[in-house]
Amino acid sequence: MISAIARTSMRSRAAGNVLRSGDHYPSPNGMHLPFNTQKKGFKFLYWGSCTFFASLPFVAAWWQIRKGNGTKDY
Repeated sequence: MISAIARTSMRSRAAGNVLRSGDHYPSPNGMHLPFNTQKKGFKFLYWGSCTFFASLPFVAAWWQIRKGNGTKDY
């Protein structure tokens, strides 16, 4: 039973590689995206937004802990 499952997964993985292996339409770096990655400030905007959105859960947790049980006057 296990060998049948292993063979099935091997077949499907091999077929997937064949379908993806033919890159007939190569594109320059970042040219397939709907925005310009070659602009000067792109990396700062990208990493800035990644940092901002990744920090939101921590800011929300800090806000909830700081808030306490509603007795603080802020």
